[in-house]
Amino acid sequence: MHPVLARIGPFTVYSWGFMVALGFLAGLFVAMRYARREAMSPDIIPDLFIYVVVSAIVGARLFYVIGFFDMFRDDLLSVFYVNQGGMVFLGGLFLSVVTVVAYTRIKGLNLWKLLDAISPACAIGYAIGRIGCFLNGCCYGIEFCGIQQPTQLYSSFAGVVIFVALIILYGRKRYDGQIALIGLLMYSIYRFFLEFLRYSPVHVYIFTLNQFLAAFLFVVSLTILLWKKNTTS
Repeated sequence: MHPVLARIGPFTVYSWGFMVALGFLAGLFVAMRYARREAMSPDIIPDLFIYVVVSAIVGARLFYVIGFFDMFRDDLLSVFYVNQGGMVFLGGLFLSVVTVVAYTRIKGLNLWKLLDAISPACAIGYAIGRIGCFLNGCCYGIEFCGIQQPTQLYSSFAGVVIFVALIILYGRKRYDGQIALIGLLMYSIYRFFLEFLRYSPVHVYIFTLNQFLAAFLFVVSLTILLWKKNTTS
């Protein structure tokens, strides 16, 4: 593992922070491109980007701290050391969605169009960010068949697959929200099964808390997807 990417004088460039920043920048570029496709001003994306970044970091860190609180019990200040890794994407996703909904209400934008535009961006940003997790050595998997599972790489691969799928489906989009809902559906399925290979100190029966969240996300996205399909056909 390579948690430190480089040292430049007194400054330390952490692999996780660098890859997450790179993922956000890639996502920003993709989101601006698809905002134009939705006949929306791309200028709204950088503004939204700032709010989403903050909410994603807060939500992802909060879920991680709750799930791994024993790691922080003796040093509560380490909760704020986000540059060293330790995030739960589902937490960032949920708080980010709330932020996007609030932003569209304030700005008078079409929520579903905006969600469609940023969904491929989230997928590619996620794929790049997970490489940072691998380099940092966090979010590791359990030992299976004598091998500790590189679940960060599995997650990165899944992000690329979702990104490519959404790009292809965009050309066949039939109604607003379709791309975002399919993206959430794909993510929830992948995440539910990946959790069987990931380490988690908290289980309810054989399932992790993230699996319950992924199952909830699957039911909600599938329900809305079917409802919108029926109402637009």
